Amino acid sequence: MFKVRKKFIWLFVVAGIFFVLFSSFKMMKTKKSVGIFVKTARIEKQDIKSNIFTSGRVVSKKEREVTPDLTGRIVKIFVHEGDKVAKGQLLAKLDSKELEYDLKDEEINLEILKEKLEQLKRKDKVEFRTSYKNAEIDYKEALEDYENKKELYKEGAISEDDLDTAKKSMEKAYNDYLLAKKNYENSEDELEIKIQEKQIKASKLKIEKIKSDIEKTKILSPIDGTITSIEVSELSVVGPSTVLFNIKDIRDLEVVTNISEYDISKIKLGQSVKITGEGIGDKEYKGVVKYISPDAETVTNGQSTETTIEVKIDIKDKNTEFRPNFTANVEINTASKENALVVPYEAIYTDKDGKKSIFTVDGNKAKKHEIKTGIEGDMVVEVIGDGFKEGDLVILNPTERIKDGIEVSVRGM
Repeated sequence: MFKVRKKFIWLFVVAGIFFVLFSSFKMMKTKKSVGIFVKTARIEKQDIKSNIFTSGRVVSKKEREVTPDLTGRIVKIFVHEGDKVAKGQLLAKLDSKELEYDLKDEEINLEILKEKLEQLKRKDKVEFRTSYKNAEIDYKEALEDYENKKELYKEGAISEDDLDTAKKSMEKAYNDYLLAKKNYENSEDELEIKIQEKQIKASKLKIEKIKSDIEKTKILSPIDGTITSIEVSELSVVGPSTVLFNIKDIRDLEVVTNISEYDISKIKLGQSVKITGEGIGDKEYKGVVKYISPDAETVTNGQSTETTIEVKIDIKDKNTEFRPNFTANVEINTASKENALVVPYEAIYTDKDGKKSIFTVDGNKAKKHEIKTGIEGDMVVEVIGDGFKEGDLVILNPTERIKDGIEVSVRGM
């Protein structure tokens, strides 16, 4: 009885060993056939956009500090802070009484100078005209005498010397006549008259200058906009360096932001922008990139430095709830494409040489595809290559263990 029991125990032990060995072999075989477990996603076809998110300061595209051209006392301010003004509108007035007195004095002086010039011209004309007329009479008489002498000489009534004397007298009278005529015609070019004319010209220029200064006492708005601040009060004495008003066009705004040197290559003039802000609720406005600075600026924060480039974004809407100096959030659309093949970023494998690829699942094997990435979205990236299509399974987070043709097992399948 004891022998039978002992034999039974040994059979049980041997059977157990065989069972363990068989189970281990089966598990190893099963593991080998299952392959590497992988997590996957589907290649999708969708519209994709690449955006850069940043923030900036809202500023007016038209801002002016209004300063006077003259030194003077402000006698009247015609506007208040917050008033909307048009270009050329009167904002303030400087005292112009002294200039107006100077203008009247100079206008009277000009009339005196003009009258004196006329007197000089009349005086010279009379004197030179008398000389000219007398010389003309003398010449005619000398000419007539000479003609008579020629007839008498032909008749033998006078000698040749008498004829020569008459001829010389006529020639002298003629020369005197020409000189008197020239003096008469050029009498207005005399030095005294020229000086007088220059004085009249100087007086006219002075009057124009005084009139211009009187106009400059009117402080006008250089642009359409809103009075954002008034820096002086009535009766203040101001000069060309004194800021009187600040005017901004709060309807024509732009956002000034700074883009990292790593992203600036993606920014192009004309790109569309979505603009939002915490100070304007859930409203959003359209914008467009209109300026990219040619210079970069390096800013130090603590122990770190950042190099950025200034970019200006034109806010297309003219009636917004933005105000100058508001903070705006901007979303710059740097690229977009319809019906692009996309995968999650985790599906991209980059080798030590920088080459990119993805692995699709073909049956129970991994298949490698060399690719180029295109537009980068928020969660997915465009993939460009051959041998894959929409709906294919793509392996996520592939490692060096994943090789082309290796057996894989998709988790959850």
